[in-house]
Amino acid sequence: MKIIINNKAFVQRKDVIYLNQSDLNVPKSIFIKAFENNIDNIFDDSIRYEFIEFNDPKEIEFFKSLDWLIDYNEIKDLDEEDIITLGENAILERNAIIQKYNSMSDEKKKKNKQLLVKTDLLVYKIYSLRNALGTKQGYIKINLPENLDEKNLEKRISKKKKIGFN
Repeated sequence: MKIIINNKAFVQRKDVIYLNQSDLNVPKSIFIKAFENNIDNIFDDSIRYEFIEFNDPKEIEFFKSLDWLIDYNEIKDLDEEDIITLGENAILERNAIIQKYNSMSDEKKKKNKQLLVKTDLLVYKIYSLRNALGTKQGYIKINLPENLDEKNLEKRISKKKKIGFN
């Protein structure tokens, strides 16, 4: 999950770990910042939902460009049905891409490997939506970044109890 606000991007550690395993062209500064102090426990389950702050304009633009990475500001006010619908739409999109890819000749498949990457990203989005739903339902606990501005902090505190984010 990402939160982009006040010229900052806050991204959960699990998402940065996923970026590290992907074939995407990720700015190196993101990995340096994410793992410089936590190399011994980067895969520790207790910190996977922790947010990492990024403030370099290139990093922020990179995270803004990731449409498959769930944006807290876009889902925080959605109800459970809306989140489920987003997940179902992502599944339909993934299935359509797979069907298109499978109907291609071997030569076209070689030229369209990016379709396979897109399906992987959609699967990640689906799991992230499942986690967002779990957060709303209280099964997954996350701590939102503390250093958001006061206006947004007030909104966050008032909605925290309602939507299960803490």
